[in-house]
Amino acid sequence: MKKLVCSYLIVLILLMPAVTVLSTGCSCLRQACQPYGPRVAGDSAGGAIAVYEDIESDNQHDFYVQKISSAGEALWGEAGVLIGSAYKQCDSFHELYIVSDGSGGALVTWSGYPSEPDWKQAPGRRHVEYLTHVTKVDSAGNIGWQREVRGVKHMLEDGAGGVIIAGDYGYDDRTISVVKIDSAGNFSWGEDGVLIVSDNIYQSNSLGLANDGSGGAIVIWEELQTEPGPEPHRPKTTNHIYVQRINAEGSLPWGQDRVLLYTTPDEVYSEGPKLISDGSGGAIAIWMQVPEGKVEGGTPKALTMDLYVQRVDASGNILWQPNGVPLEISKSAEMAFPHSPAPVSDGSAGAIIAWADMRKGLISMYAQKVGADGSMNWQPGGAEISSSSPNNVISDGSGGIIVTFGYKEGESTGSRLCVQRIDAAGSSVWPGAGTPVTEHGTHDITCDGHGGAVIAWGSGKLMFSSEKSYVQKVNAEGKLLWGDKGIRLNP
Repeated sequence: MKKLVCSYLIVLILLMPAVTVLSTGCSCLRQACQPYGPRVAGDSAGGAIAVYEDIESDNQHDFYVQKISSAGEALWGEAGVLIGSAYKQCDSFHELYIVSDGSGGALVTWSGYPSEPDWKQAPGRRHVEYLTHVTKVDSAGNIGWQREVRGVKHMLEDGAGGVIIAGDYGYDDRTISVVKIDSAGNFSWGEDGVLIVSDNIYQSNSLGLANDGSGGAIVIWEELQTEPGPEPHRPKTTNHIYVQRINAEGSLPWGQDRVLLYTTPDEVYSEGPKLISDGSGGAIAIWMQVPEGKVEGGTPKALTMDLYVQRVDASGNILWQPNGVPLEISKSAEMAFPHSPAPVSDGSAGAIIAWADMRKGLISMYAQKVGADGSMNWQPGGAEISSSSPNNVISDGSGGIIVTFGYKEGESTGSRLCVQRIDAAGSSVWPGAGTPVTEHGTHDITCDGHGGAVIAWGSGKLMFSSEKSYVQKVNAEGKLLWGDKGIRLNP
């Protein structure tokens, strides 16, 4: 992959708060390990269902789910329901997924070795297979079924009590597997799922998934095409971003030819494509366009660094201008250098995108609303949200967003995990910098269905070795409802 040599971006990364590092799963401080923290989904009644791991001695991890009512009551016993155990040396935040089944229950993924392997051996020689499980838990906390899948990069509900999962097909770097498991635990598209074979090397960190609203899904991914360059030691690499739809029956209604959304111009590469449903059977994609080499503010090269959006309809037709619509962030705000985009649906076939940039010299967060026709609805350069970087963004259900971020209140208080609501006009709703929830920690967020949110997080003495899991509800006015410190999941 081509790399950007840009002093501004290096400074930006160094200034990002610890909560951002935790949320993105950086493993640089604990080799090959993931941060600790629970995951959470709504229960369709103003409460939430969370999955967390309890780490025993000898690398044994026990996985529990707990349901919390809208009033803050733990409904499935003191510790929740044990759904399985596995052996692993690292925590599981980026291997845990949970979605609502739409009927007060949830579907959860968790991973690990079924028995303790010889840790001195390399992962491929441990003679114990690393397994990923999908578990269905009903509204009363009963385990309905459990299935094994190859792996999970994205999981979403299918709208009928089941799930759709996207991941790599084994160690094949050219094949994506999309699996559907219905509410009864049947593999609707076979255990291998629908296989999408790319022409070139597929970038696994570029994989995204969105509902099509009819029991199927739309997949996005990025491929790298390498050709001989002007110099033998410098091949030319072009990025291509594609989407493909899989319908409820597991067929490809757009045909075998996937839809090309974007091809990088010369001396530019793309990063981090993401996908959300447009609510009409299609999807909206967003990605970063990044110039090669050194970038200085105010130069023509700097203006090529931007966020781009594109919409594709249910039939695979591209609806906005070719190669996407730029948000024109760098053009509107010199030296902005946007990064970390996080899109959500606006509920009206458009999208709201939050990102971080350095137009003020230090990192700040901004957002832009893109209409169903690809127009920019908020001020040029985006509406300012906070002097921080976005961690998680969800819809507020009324055309706005709820976003979490790290905020430093003062020298003595340190960084806090905060949450803020932005309305459909791009204005902050909750007082001040937002509602402080806890000290920084690895966290997840879901809608409560009433204009508020439920946040789950893990905390402890060490960044990558936590032992406490909590949930907290914030109502539509930005008030904490489940006590000052939230509800402890693991007693």
